Amino acid sequence: MHPFSVLTLGIFVAGYITARWDLVTRLYELAIFAWDHSVVTRAAKGFLILSVFFFVLIVPIERIAARESEIVRAIRLPVDTGHFPDVLQHPRLREEGLSAREQLKRRGSF
Repeated sequence: MHPFSVLTLGIFVAGYITARWDLVTRLYELAIFAWDHSVVTRAAKGFLILSVFFFVLIVPIERIAARESEIVRAIRLPVDTGHFPDVLQHPRLREEGLSAREQLKRRGSF
């Protein structure tokens, strides 16, 4: 290699190592600061409070809304169409799929 290239490479490596060492020491200082100010404990408390809030308020509200939407859909479907579909009169399992008659009704062919 050319002597200038070796010198340039040496300066680059020294600068890279210095920058990395600076980052490591700053990370170490940040860890000490976080430990002194109990950042982990505060974060755990915040996570716990938000989790309790979610399970106590949000989940029950979502379940009530899902139940209400099922009730409204069951009431509005026959009222809007003017007749009760076969699905409500003769419940089928989802694994069985739709009957040919129901498929024709949904396409508007029957």
